[in-house]
Amino acid sequence: VSFLGHGVGLQVDEMPVIARGFDEPLEEGMVIALEPKKGVEGVGMVGTENTFIVTRGGGRSITGANPGPILLY
Repeated sequence: VSFLGHGVGLQVDEMPVIARGFDEPLEEGMVIALEPKKGVEGVGMVGTENTFIVTRGGGRSITGANPGPILLY
């Protein structure tokens, strides 16, 4: 996966970008959305997205309850 996520703030997608070729460090207090996706030939895209606040000890999820996989037809 070459793209993993991005910052969230005043705009939905903003820096930092968490992807190959970007090296901006994460800082305490930043809000990031991790959204790995994968193309499945003949099916489309599959992925998930969760939002975190960067903390001194790592990160804290602010996404809420995860209902698990959702199948869309």
